[in-house]
Amino acid sequence: MATQTRLIYEFDDFQLEPGERKLMRRGELVELQGKAFDMLVVLICNRGRLLTKDELFQLVWPDQIVEESNLTVKMSAIRRALGERASSPRYITTVSGHGYRFTGEVRQIADEATTIERESFARVTVQQEDTESTSLLPSISQITNTARQVTAHPLILGVIGGLVLMLAIGGIWLRRSALHASTPLPWANVTMRRFTTRNGVPFRVAISPDGKSLVYMQHINDKPSLWLGQIETNSSVPIAEQDDVGYLGITFSRDGQSIYVLELDRITSATKLVRMSIVGGVPTQLAAHVNGAVTISPDDRQLAFLRSSGGQTSIVVIDTDGRNEHLLAQRQRPQNFSGSGISWSPDGKNIAVAASEGENGRTEVLAISLADGSAQRIGKQDWGSVSNLAWDSDGHGLLLMVASSSFARRSEIWFVPFPGGEPRKITRDLNQYYGPTMSMSAHNELAVINVEAESEIRVAPEADVSRARVALQSAASRFEGIDGLAWAPDGHLLYATYVDDAETIWEMNRDGSNRRQLTSNSADFVDREMQVTWDNRFIVFQSSRSGNLQIWRANRDGSNLKQLTSGGNNTQPSLSADGKSIVYVADRDGKATLSRISIDGGQPTQLTSNKSAVPHVSPDGKHIAFLESSDSVPHLALISFDGAPEKNFALPPSSLPTSPRRICWTPDGKAIIYTNPGHGLWRQRLDTDKPEEVKGLEDVQIRQLARSFDGKNLAYTHSINIQEIILLQSSK
Repeated sequence: MATQTRLIYEFDDFQLEPGERKLMRRGELVELQGKAFDMLVVLICNRGRLLTKDELFQLVWPDQIVEESNLTVKMSAIRRALGERASSPRYITTVSGHGYRFTGEVRQIADEATTIERESFARVTVQQEDTESTSLLPSISQITNTARQVTAHPLILGVIGGLVLMLAIGGIWLRRSALHASTPLPWANVTMRRFTTRNGVPFRVAISPDGKSLVYMQHINDKPSLWLGQIETNSSVPIAEQDDVGYLGITFSRDGQSIYVLELDRITSATKLVRMSIVGGVPTQLAAHVNGAVTISPDDRQLAFLRSSGGQTSIVVIDTDGRNEHLLAQRQRPQNFSGSGISWSPDGKNIAVAASEGENGRTEVLAISLADGSAQRIGKQDWGSVSNLAWDSDGHGLLLMVASSSFARRSEIWFVPFPGGEPRKITRDLNQYYGPTMSMSAHNELAVINVEAESEIRVAPEADVSRARVALQSAASRFEGIDGLAWAPDGHLLYATYVDDAETIWEMNRDGSNRRQLTSNSADFVDREMQVTWDNRFIVFQSSRSGNLQIWRANRDGSNLKQLTSGGNNTQPSLSADGKSIVYVADRDGKATLSRISIDGGQPTQLTSNKSAVPHVSPDGKHIAFLESSDSVPHLALISFDGAPEKNFALPPSSLPTSPRRICWTPDGKAIIYTNPGHGLWRQRLDTDKPEEVKGLEDVQIRQLARSFDGKNLAYTHSINIQEIILLQSSK
């Protein structure tokens, strides 16, 4: 037994318990999570003292690079939880240009609670097992005392001797069973440590075979670059940076002296696989049209990677010098290989890969034989979505990065024994793990990127972003407004948010008050990307409640749901001006084009033939703006409502290897506003060829965009991602 002191801070009607991460008011839980909670604890622990911005950054975000706006965002959440405003503070005062001071009167209570230490409990259990097993054996004194009595009775002596022998064998068996049970299972005990990047935001990482070094890609001032890091000293140096080139996949050679990197042309989106020294230098091109990081054979002589083309996915094998390219296995949609990575087994006999099981949206994990290309299923479990995987270095099994579905946000890491056994979850937090990155050292140390995602919904009067005010700040793991944001004609804002493990549609006033849930959903299903008809009668949105993503309609209050589309995946609805038609993205056999359907359902009409995304109908209902990709070059396109091509506009470079995410029209229909990842907002006037950047949001990550029906307010979702490199290791 041991005693543990529980600290409680009381002020007015509030109780703060840092150890339990709870803020209570009059016995009721107050919603305050993540870094906002940490910041309140720091302020209270330093009550009466002015904490500067730099001090708060160091105490709340140690060894992390975050935007200064995070302080304002977290402080807004704290004030909202405490029921105060910055203009009339009750607990926290702002010293303009310097920092914050907690001024409330605080009472500190120390509550001692008795606990059982886990380690001591384990030792007691082992001792009890030993006592029970040895107590089955007769003592020496017992044998001596009875020896004379049984000597004259051979039959009794034989029976007792046999009994003693059986009990002795049983005791030995119990001891061996206890010893076997105490042997740790692979990845049953996991330790975690962080590697700090001090210059930018990491997006890809690979760990060297000896576990001493990392190579990672990060963005600094909108420019991707490669860095070599030393784990023991937590130090890094740059090794590569090129204009208009991104880095998608990184893999160490087996000797740790070079790396294989998947380069992305940020203008054309073309990819090529190159090899370079870990200290930099001129890269050597090995292959083109590569999708994801490569995996290397145990003898360091061959590479394997995924390649997608025309609805097919293939596992391709080449020599490490780029020669002798050949096909190992191939699949056709919908039963294609999936995820961002594959992994060569330590014995060199198989390549592990995730594969779609078809229309049911589930995924299986396969071992593809290098001898003949045959597939063997690993484990019996069906997975929602496997974004990446890696063999552990001992060949005992695989580490999988898993989400409940391809559209779910939260992900977890599982260990799947090979050739059989029950899978085990090895992470239990609420953060995301960045799917394209998963790298294993020869000593079973796994390098991944952890993402802590937060968001806030802002409203800008007259589309003046300098006057924007926060309407809603997201709670941890709820992702408010990231997957959907729309105005209703009555002035309410609709937004998508997670409730437990389901994403649903909510509404609120423009100032964030009177929040109300409109739709409900089962776990692991989503409702998102909503629009409201001009007469305030219907909500149109995409939902996975039927098993895959389809367009649905509901009454304005969320009742009377009706599925409007079927077949493939149908997403990103945009309503016509009269509310009678829906333009949306129809994905068939891996090709996404635009279609139009009546708001009452029926037969759709295809509008485009090239790859298309994020459509938005003009205010007068005559035009459709959308993102189009032809010849691998994305651009902003304009067609008539009937699908006739009208005009194309070039897009500015993006800091991320993705296309701009959201589009809306200006109220007069003379310009299109769109988001550009890492670059805020851009405006494209129809009478000019080049876009212009909207001032004030240059470095803001905007995930959703919505203009009010009267044109007077612009709402947008601002996303804040804190990404860090995490090293997980199996403890034995």
